Amino acid sequence: MKEPIPHGHITKKLRKSLVIIIGFGLIMAGLLGTTIGLVNYNIVQTAARSKQIADNNLKILLQSQQKFSLPENTSYTPTTLDQATLVNVIAKNQPSVVRIATMYCADITLTSAEATANFADTCSGMVGSGSFISSDGYIATSGHVVSTTPATALVNFLTTNDLVSRYLDYLVASQLISHSKALTIKTGVAKDDTDAEAALVATADTIPNAQIHIGNATTEYAIQLSNMPIAIDKSHNRLSFEYSSSVIKASFVDQDFDQLSSDQAIAMSGQFTSSDVAVLKAVGSFPYITLGDLDTVKVGDQLTAIGFPSAIDGVNSKLTQTVPSITQGKVKDISYDSSDQVRKILSTSVPIGQGNSGGPALNDSGEEIGLNTYSIINCPDLKCYGDGQVRDIADLKALLVKNNIDLKTGGIIDDWAKALTAYTKGNYADALTYLTKVQSEYPANYLVAPLLNVAKQQVGSATDTSTSYQAQGLVIIILIVLATAIVVVAIILTGLIIVFTAKYRLTMRKTR
Repeated sequence: MKEPIPHGHITKKLRKSLVIIIGFGLIMAGLLGTTIGLVNYNIVQTAARSKQIADNNLKILLQSQQKFSLPENTSYTPTTLDQATLVNVIAKNQPSVVRIATMYCADITLTSAEATANFADTCSGMVGSGSFISSDGYIATSGHVVSTTPATALVNFLTTNDLVSRYLDYLVASQLISHSKALTIKTGVAKDDTDAEAALVATADTIPNAQIHIGNATTEYAIQLSNMPIAIDKSHNRLSFEYSSSVIKASFVDQDFDQLSSDQAIAMSGQFTSSDVAVLKAVGSFPYITLGDLDTVKVGDQLTAIGFPSAIDGVNSKLTQTVPSITQGKVKDISYDSSDQVRKILSTSVPIGQGNSGGPALNDSGEEIGLNTYSIINCPDLKCYGDGQVRDIADLKALLVKNNIDLKTGGIIDDWAKALTAYTKGNYADALTYLTKVQSEYPANYLVAPLLNVAKQQVGSATDTSTSYQAQGLVIIILIVLATAIVVVAIILTGLIIVFTAKYRLTMRKTR
């Protein structure tokens, strides 16, 4: 009888087999880790591609708006935007920028010792820009956007030759202007001469306040929330605005602005040397811009201006859509607006036009550090841009403190920020969720619809970085690797069991 195979020999073979199995397991673990690493790399690469695609789509959207926001004969149309500012400066804040229209109406009588002229239902409209600065509807703007003098309103009311003649006849009879000057103005205005129209406007300053008598005065403020323009209701003796879900009423809160002293300062020095800020209030919930501080910018820093230039058709737009222009430039100088050294003003290379007044000047963090006030340019046709002058936001903050106004935060703007973040990361599933929520909360946000269309098309695509889709792909790959590993291990174990069972039986036979 043969000697039995030593137990240690069998154990050694088992150990060798276990080493093989463990080694194979380590190989499979390495393969799994490599697979996960490759999947993760693919996710990162997909996110980068998705962000680039989303940024380009957003840039195209923002820049394409300029095509219908400004007439073709406008002398300045922005063509490039800083890519780094597209989301947190421009897209985030643009829906918070509004167009403001003011309608002043009154019965005005001019009376002097020599003459009297009555102008019933005198109405004058003005347009400018502003921005929501709180979720409950406080609006920041320039004082001159929401203010006018009766004399200026009267001159703006003179839209027919008959009205111009009656007005000029009064000025001549009251010895405020000469007969020859009146004739020159009258002839020029009839021919739409811009110099004559400017001369007509200037005559408002010749009328003493004592000669101006006001009755039944009213002022309306219309706020354009979306890209649907403000329209004027002409069905009554007095003009008013047509209100809707996207053009709403606002009430006057307060201002730090005096038209007379401002006009005098402009005439003498060419600059505003008095404050020029105002606050309005609308009812509802709105996206808003966060107020910053002038100290966050220095000479050479970039600023972004958003606002509605008058070039888009004045008070009563005939366009089907009107959106803000977006212009960018540098801070050229930060100085005081007068020798009193109380209020600061920024000189910039940011192009702004008439109508941009009151709109926000934003730093690269997306904070409003000032209000666009006027530009250094003589532009009687209102269709050109000049280097913008920016009023320090501290003036507005002082007005808020004076009126004990606390600015409410949160709400729609948070959901809008989340939607933009998800969209630009290519996380289209989350973007859809937040964009749909914003559209429900604030239908006036005209940027939502085109972004929603892109998000719907991209959900589940190769560039979708949504967690659910990426996790789903990762889980599938891991399951495939694990299943393969389990099958291979099962085959090896089965083979080993068969081999050791056969050897065990053979050993047992040899030991008998």
